Amino acid sequence: YCAPCHSRLGDGDGMVARRGFPAPPSFHTARLRQAPDSHLFAVMTHGYGAMYPYADRITVEDRWAITAYIRALQLSQHAPATALSGPERQRLGP
Repeated sequence: YCAPCHSRLGDGDGMVARRGFPAPPSFHTARLRQAPDSHLFAVMTHGYGAMYPYADRITVEDRWAITAYIRALQLSQHAPATALSGPERQRLGP
Protein backbone atom coordinates (compact mmCIF):
# COMPACT_ATOMS: atom_id res chain seq x y z
CA TYR A 1 0.00 0.00 0.00
CA CYS A 2 2.86 2.43 0.70
CA ALA A 3 5.20 2.29 -2.29
CA PRO A 4 2.79 3.60 -4.98
CA CYS A 5 2.83 7.00 -3.28
CA HIS A 6 5.86 6.99 -0.97
CA SER A 7 8.13 4.92 -3.28
CA ARG A 8 10.20 1.92 -2.23
CA LEU A 9 12.78 4.31 -0.78
CA GLY A 10 10.23 6.32 1.21
CA ASP A 11 11.23 9.55 -0.52
CA GLY A 12 7.70 10.52 -1.64
CA ASP A 13 8.46 9.98 -5.32
CA GLY A 14 6.20 7.00 -5.97
CA MET A 15 4.42 6.18 -9.20
CA VAL A 16 1.19 7.87 -8.13
CA ALA A 17 3.01 11.11 -7.31
CA ARG A 18 4.90 10.94 -10.60
CA ARG A 19 1.57 10.85 -12.42
CA GLY A 20 0.38 14.14 -10.94
CA PHE A 21 -1.19 13.25 -7.59
CA PRO A 22 0.12 15.44 -4.76
CA ALA A 23 3.39 14.01 -3.51
CA PRO A 24 3.41 12.72 0.06
CA PRO A 25 6.17 13.86 2.38
CA SER A 26 9.45 12.02 2.31
CA PHE A 27 10.02 9.83 5.33
CA HIS A 28 13.55 11.26 5.31
CA THR A 29 12.63 14.80 6.34
CA ALA A 30 13.86 15.91 9.74
CA ARG A 31 10.25 16.33 10.89
CA LEU A 32 9.34 12.69 10.20
CA ARG A 33 12.68 11.33 11.42
CA GLN A 34 12.01 13.08 14.74
CA ALA A 35 8.30 12.21 14.92
CA PRO A 36 7.37 9.59 17.50
CA ASP A 37 6.47 6.12 16.28
CA SER A 38 2.93 6.75 17.48
CA HIS A 39 2.57 9.53 14.88
CA LEU A 40 3.46 7.22 12.00
CA PHE A 41 1.08 4.58 13.36
CA ALA A 42 -1.72 7.14 13.79
CA VAL A 43 -1.32 8.42 10.23
CA MET A 44 -1.59 4.88 8.86
CA THR A 45 -4.60 4.26 11.10
CA HIS A 46 -6.56 7.50 10.62
CA GLY A 47 -5.12 8.98 7.43
CA TYR A 48 -3.72 12.46 7.07
CA GLY A 49 -4.29 15.08 4.38
CA ALA A 50 -4.80 13.23 1.09
CA MET A 51 -3.75 9.91 2.63
CA TYR A 52 -6.59 7.49 3.17
CA PRO A 53 -6.82 5.63 6.50
CA TYR A 54 -5.62 2.03 6.33
CA ALA A 55 -6.95 0.65 9.64
CA ASP A 56 -9.45 -1.52 7.77
CA ARG A 57 -6.80 -2.86 5.38
CA ILE A 58 -3.67 -3.30 7.50
CA THR A 59 -3.69 -5.10 10.85
CA VAL A 60 -2.45 -3.40 14.00
CA GLU A 61 0.57 -5.69 14.09
CA ASP A 62 1.44 -4.90 10.48
CA ARG A 63 1.08 -1.14 11.05
CA TRP A 64 3.66 -1.42 13.84
CA ALA A 65 5.87 -3.52 11.55
CA ILE A 66 5.55 -0.85 8.85
CA THR A 67 6.52 1.79 11.42
CA ALA A 68 9.68 -0.22 12.16
CA TYR A 69 10.37 -0.56 8.43
CA ILE A 70 10.04 3.22 7.97
CA ARG A 71 12.59 3.66 10.77
CA ALA A 72 14.93 1.24 8.98
CA LEU A 73 14.51 3.21 5.74
CA GLN A 74 15.30 6.42 7.58
CA LEU A 75 18.37 4.91 9.17
CA SER A 76 19.54 3.62 5.79
CA GLN A 77 19.77 7.21 4.57
CA HIS A 78 20.80 8.99 7.75
CA ALA A 79 23.03 6.66 9.73
CA PRO A 80 25.92 8.55 11.29
CA ALA A 81 29.33 7.40 10.05
CA THR A 82 30.32 6.80 13.67
CA ALA A 83 27.77 3.97 13.80
CA LEU A 84 29.68 2.10 11.09
CA SER A 85 32.57 -0.26 11.62
CA GLY A 86 36.06 0.77 10.49
CA PRO A 87 35.93 -1.29 7.25
CA GLU A 88 32.48 0.07 6.44
CA ARG A 89 33.68 3.66 6.90
CA GLN A 90 36.70 2.95 4.68
CA ARG A 91 34.42 1.78 1.87
CA LEU A 92 32.67 5.16 2.00
CA GLY A 93 35.93 6.90 1.19
CA PRO A 94 37.16 10.25 2.44
